[in-house]
Amino acid sequence: MLNAQKSVKLCIILTDIFICALVILTVLLPFGVSWYVETMHRSQTLPATIMITCYPCAPFLGILLFMLRRVLKRILKGDIFINENSHDLKIITCCCIVIALITLIAGRYYIPFYIVGLTFVFLALITYAANSVFLSVYEKKYSENDNNN
Repeated sequence: MLNAQKSVKLCIILTDIFICALVILTVLLPFGVSWYVETMHRSQTLPATIMITCYPCAPFLGILLFMLRRVLKRILKGDIFINENSHDLKIITCCCIVIALITLIAGRYYIPFYIVGLTFVFLALITYAANSVFLSVYEKKYSENDNNN
């Protein structure tokens, strides 16, 4: 059974794997999309639609993964309810919203992007809620320290 520290270490490893996968997929995207269109006999406009959607999302996904990694590293050190984690969760939420907007607009041209967009809306909601928890605990802790001094 995993304890909390092992779970956080596993999440950091998975985040590193996702960062590497993002770089590899970004480089190989044109080849993969071309192969998919030829194999599945899809529209010849599909590769442009996918690349025009995925390439603007890639930097935001990279930022999201790096911020998540920073939060996990702080949690591993025992710094959980601190202002820096709240700030990074706000950035993660904003990145999710931007990715959701891009993919929801692209869903008009390729329907599976609606699923991706709605998924990122849900992730934005989750990170916003987590940020609210982190911020409220941080503010409560900060106000208790002021009252004790």
